Amino acid sequence: NNSKYLGIILAAGKGNRLDFSGPKPLFNVFGRPMIDYLINSFLKIGMIDLLTVVGHQKERVINHIEGRSSYITQNKQLGTGHAAVQCIDYIKKYKNTFIVVGDAPFISTKHLMNMINKHSEEKADCTFLYSKFPIRLPYGRLLFNEDGKLKELVEDHKADLITKKQKNYFTSQYLFKSRTLIKLLNRIKPDSTTGEYNLTDSINLLIKDKGKLSSIFIKNYWELIGINSLNDLSLIRFLDE
Repeated sequence: NNSKYLGIILAAGKGNRLDFSGPKPLFNVFGRPMIDYLINSFLKIGMIDLLTVVGHQKERVINHIEGRSSYITQNKQLGTGHAAVQCIDYIKKYKNTFIVVGDAPFISTKHLMNMINKHSEEKADCTFLYSKFPIRLPYGRLLFNEDGKLKELVEDHKADLITKKQKNYFTSQYLFKSRTLIKLLNRIKPDSTTGEYNLTDSINLLIKDKGKLSSIFIKNYWELIGINSLNDLSLIRFLDE
């Protein structure tokens, strides 16, 4: 499988704030279940095997993705880091692993290809997407120094007022060297506030380790946006198919 990439879609969540009783990945955005945009973006590339982490109302999601993606179950919702740990047996089989969140549907094939190219050119441990957001959302903030080197990722609930004014948002689309990812997952500790294992911690661990991080800036911030509320839908400008 070394010529291939593993693509993990984190899709175990509930759609509470969307007034939607079904599983969140099946929430319709412009007439299509959210997860379908992501699956199609990955499958167009042709060298990516998909694995979807299911949880809430998992039978419906499993039926929906059948024939397009394998699945693994996260029985307890203990965060994105915990979800990734469930996938370790798969991750081991691939040289590189994408991890994306199932509620940010507009990650295009072009973005994924750019990630593959930069990741390989720079021999990165982790390549990720980010954007400047003109609106306030509860996402992690990326703090860069003057040379454009990443100093730190600060979770929204740990950010002070100055940090919250930062506009560089981290939106949780990653491409890891699988070997690096497995080592990092073993080191993520539960968050002192929420008790969840956050995959975002992997970024700070890599900074501490002086690992190779590559970032790709996406001009259209809404292409990275997570659909967590009906209000988020109103921020999407247009879709270029």
